Amino acid sequence: MIIGIVGSIASGKDTLADYLEEKGFTSVSLSDILRGEMRREGIEVTIPNMTDYGNNLRRTKGHDYLAKIAYKQLHGGDAVLTSLRQVGEIEYLRQFPDFTLLRLDAPIEMRLARLLKRGRDGDVKDMAELNEIEAKQADGKSGGMNMNKCYAMADITITNDGSFDDLYKEVDSVITRLRQK
Repeated sequence: MIIGIVGSIASGKDTLADYLEEKGFTSVSLSDILRGEMRREGIEVTIPNMTDYGNNLRRTKGHDYLAKIAYKQLHGGDAVLTSLRQVGEIEYLRQFPDFTLLRLDAPIEMRLARLLKRGRDGDVKDMAELNEIEAKQADGKSGGMNMNKCYAMADITITNDGSFDDLYKEVDSVITRLRQK
């Protein structure tokens, strides 16, 4: 089983991937792949820089570039791929019959609080900045991500607006249903 996770900024994608990793899933983050490539080139890792760098990679190497790299890191068995942000990435992964796309979301106020708490380099610092970045990622008109279309492609949606245990119970239920198919 391959679970792809698409989600808004700070919706809990990494938390969910960590949980699945504890359950034996191989976890690969497309954002981590992108960050690694940027660091190798000496580019500061910020959300706007990641967006620009990722868009350039996709223009020059294809919209499925990061998904192909991530898929090569899987070695059979259960896997979770996080930070899918392009329609081309999802379309590439759809060729594998055991792929399911899960959308993870949370209220924007909760996501901002998570961003401020985690303090990752390059994270947004206020609501105005978060709204601006998400607007740029929403529809693909600026040549970048089309998160709205990616969200619409999801097979399953989870709203992560409760406790960790709430999230884990919902994910366990999803995994049980997928294994029964």
